[in-house]
Amino acid sequence: MYINPSQYSQVFSDIKRTSSSHSTCKLILFVSCLSIDSICTAKILSLVLKKNLIQYQLIPVAGYADLKEHYLKLDPEVSNVILIGCGAMVDIESFFEIDPNDYVTSQDPMPLNHSQPLEEPDQGPSFSRKIYIMDGSRPWNLDNVFGSHMVVCFDDGYIDKNLAQERESFKVLVDASDHESSDESSGEESDEHEVIEDEDEEDIEDDGGVVTDDSGENRKRRLEEAENKKLRKQRRKELNASENVIETYYNQGTAVLTATTAIIYALLATIGETSIDNLWLSIIGASSLDRLHPEVYDKIQPLFSEEVHRLNPSNAGTERSADSTALSIEKDYHLFLLRHWTLYDSFFYSSLVNSKLNLWTEDGRKKLHKLFAKMGISLSVAQQKWLYMDISVKKNLPTIFNKYLPLYGLEGIVRDGFVRTFGFVGQLSAMECVEALVALLESDERISGDKNHDKDEDINEKIERKEKLWVNNFWSSWDALNMNNHGNASRIVSSNTNSLASALSSKKLKGYDLLMRGLEKAKDIQQIIFKTGMSVLERKLMKNLRLYRLCVLNDGSIPDLSMFNNPLILTKLGNWLLENINELEFLNLASKNDKSLSNALKPLVLASLDPASDTYLVIGLAPKYPRGLDNSAKAKIAQETKDRPHQHDSTFMTRLNTFSVAFQRVAASSDAKVRINSFESSIIEIRKDDLSPFLEKLTLSGLI
Repeated sequence: MYINPSQYSQVFSDIKRTSSSHSTCKLILFVSCLSIDSICTAKILSLVLKKNLIQYQLIPVAGYADLKEHYLKLDPEVSNVILIGCGAMVDIESFFEIDPNDYVTSQDPMPLNHSQPLEEPDQGPSFSRKIYIMDGSRPWNLDNVFGSHMVVCFDDGYIDKNLAQERESFKVLVDASDHESSDESSGEESDEHEVIEDEDEEDIEDDGGVVTDDSGENRKRRLEEAENKKLRKQRRKELNASENVIETYYNQGTAVLTATTAIIYALLATIGETSIDNLWLSIIGASSLDRLHPEVYDKIQPLFSEEVHRLNPSNAGTERSADSTALSIEKDYHLFLLRHWTLYDSFFYSSLVNSKLNLWTEDGRKKLHKLFAKMGISLSVAQQKWLYMDISVKKNLPTIFNKYLPLYGLEGIVRDGFVRTFGFVGQLSAMECVEALVALLESDERISGDKNHDKDEDINEKIERKEKLWVNNFWSSWDALNMNNHGNASRIVSSNTNSLASALSSKKLKGYDLLMRGLEKAKDIQQIIFKTGMSVLERKLMKNLRLYRLCVLNDGSIPDLSMFNNPLILTKLGNWLLENINELEFLNLASKNDKSLSNALKPLVLASLDPASDTYLVIGLAPKYPRGLDNSAKAKIAQETKDRPHQHDSTFMTRLNTFSVAFQRVAASSDAKVRINSFESSIIEIRKDDLSPFLEKLTLSGLI
């Protein structure tokens, strides 16, 4: 079952009604622990539930195995389960091994229409437990959407707008399945009847006479059989067509089409719970998608801008006070942590600038120096901390950037951003918060220096320890979103920087202080990613295969190999490589007057060895448009690729990831030991010795 935004409020009322209890917790929130968008959504929902005095238990989960393990341990009295950032792409009833009949409390005598959205709270049977899904990943699993009343999917209108054909095909297949058993039994009776009639005909002919009435009945029966045969053939054709529609739907690949924070904020709007804090958390969640899914952020950003103006009038935040928490729209820069680094470093470690200027080459670095010279900013000034830079230079940066950056293809550097004030302590933009939160999720013992682990522990124990670390990091990011803390530790900075370092190392940090700690980690991680990416390109470790690009990181290839056992860091590196190589390929095609732009858009398979477990972490990344590519070029690429398999012309602009399907099918048809546990199904773990045959089979599969 699915619901649209207009129905969110009645569903939330139902959740409140069935979760209210003074004796036991009846509401469970499962949250994907590696997604900033999901963490922000859970934070918003927790604030609303607390305000409504509803008990809940929040459980961060690292993957499908973790999710199922925790679900199977739930108390029978749990009446509502909400999945945040997971669950959209799997059949929930099958995955959790649920028989809905076990949870039916009253049966609606009216026939159920699974192909319609929820109209009334009690449509269909009443259940003692319901499972709700808030997830921006697509495609929706059609069994959740059209085949279950126990599972409720929060949709933003996508289903009604885009899945009409899939709805009809699903209904055809469900009806065929329901009638299959009865058709088989009736078919046996029909066969017996035909045998008896044939024997009767033979007896009549043996008697030496044929009755005309019987001949008329035979002709009538033959006509009926021909008509039935025609109907069966037509039915089989309809079933085949429906199967093809469903197969094409699932094979097209995966994408993130909306933010879960946009869904939860739409729910808040329907129940009258919008606020500055909830809006800020929603903005952070949506901003976290900008790096990998910029079209999603670009779609949501104007809506949140309107909300900022509505909830925070322009004249409300002119004077700052100790407890000021104003949210405003200001000029922001598509540079890496500019307000917390130097101008030079923020340029150099910006993915956008790096890809446009090819800073991994000597010529690229010369371009950067020439750019600063044209802007009239000396390298000595550019290498000063932002806090100590000449105020006149900082004020003129938007004008300077708009004048000179377009000469280097950097038109999108200056843009509107969301900025939150934390009293007298300082301000942070939403993008800066995202970098800090992601760094807190990415951090592990290898960064903080703790490497004392038992070398004799088996692979399962190592995987379990790694996933526990991710859950711990989830709680760090959760604490960093505490809006009640305005930076107590950071107030020491002006008097004693050593005290600040001591405070930031404390495990008790929350809110602004923890975000500042995350920013420092983000700078360290960004430098490692850039150093590794530059090494990969300089040493030509990336192979350009016919269908995709391949890069394998193993012992001796890079110095910080252990860092890339985290899927977030490995995805960052892959995204950096894609941006740089695509810019380079587009430049080469332009210099050769090659009009086949689609040749430059290839997906990437990136594998990183974990020597401790003797496995590779493998990610598949979809083709990526260079930032700033005009719409005519995008349309041309879409035209060139529209006839290719798996690149449906109506969805190609969303850059669907076909590795999610390909990895699963190749793993199922091969002897390779593959672990597919991530909620992002294009991320897998594979045994070291199985990587080469797996990739060979992937190349020959025709699934990419």
